[in-house]
Amino acid sequence: MVLLSFFSVVMSLQGYLGTVFTAIIVLWCSISASKLFVSALSMDKQQLLIAYPCALVYGVFALLIVF
Repeated sequence: MVLLSFFSVVMSLQGYLGTVFTAIIVLWCSISASKLFVSALSMDKQQLLIAYPCALVYGVFALLIVF
């Protein structure tokens, strides 16, 4: 998210390239956070279940950055 914030200062993220870059950052952040939750809470084979709410939270943060 910090990388996305930096790029929003340098360039506009409201075009096609910005949308793709934002989606990649949101996916990467949600996968990373869900891996941390799965390992900390011993929730084996439930990473996708945890990744969905993480993606929603990071998606809201990304919308705040883009607009």
